[in-house]
Amino acid sequence: MAVKPIISHPDSLLRQRSTKVEEFDLEFQTLVDDLIDTMLEHKSMGLSAPQIGELKRVFVINLKRISGDKTGEIKSEDILCVVNPAIVYQKYLIDSEEGCLSIQEQRGIVKRFNQVMLSAFDRENRAFSLMADGMLSIVIQHEIDHLNGILLIDKLLPLSAVEVR
Repeated sequence: MAVKPIISHPDSLLRQRSTKVEEFDLEFQTLVDDLIDTMLEHKSMGLSAPQIGELKRVFVINLKRISGDKTGEIKSEDILCVVNPAIVYQKYLIDSEEGCLSIQEQRGIVKRFNQVMLSAFDRENRAFSLMADGMLSIVIQHEIDHLNGILLIDKLLPLSAVEVR
C-alpha cells in the first residue's frame, strides 16, 4: 500500500479507455489499496485507477467525505470500491460544480444526472447494484468518465450557458 503520484492533464494516459478488470488477484488488491491511500492522502471524494497511472476499470469513493463528515477515522465501510461499473439507469439532469485532482486549480459547471443506478463488482468480485442520489451520483459519473478517457474540461459548460448564481 502506498500513496501514488496523481497523473495530471495533459498526460495522454488520462485520455485512454481503461480495460475491464479480469483478475481479482493480489496485484489488483494492491492497486485498490493504493487508490484508497492516495484518495485519503489528497482528501478527495473519489479516485480512479487512471489517475494513478493504471488503465483498469476501478475507482474508489470516500462515502464519509461525500456525506459531509470530515471527522474521525476512516473505516473500511466508509470506502466504496467500484469495479467494472455500468450505469443502467439515470434521471434528473442537473448542473454540478466540480473539480478534479488531475486538473488542479480549475473548477467548473458540468451537466450530471442527480440519480443513477450503478451495476458493478466490489474488490472481491461480488456483483452489486446501487441507487445513488445527489453527490454520490455525481462522483460516480465523474469517476466513470475517467475510466472512459473523458475529463472534466471536456464537459465544462460555456460561461454563457451557466445561470448567474
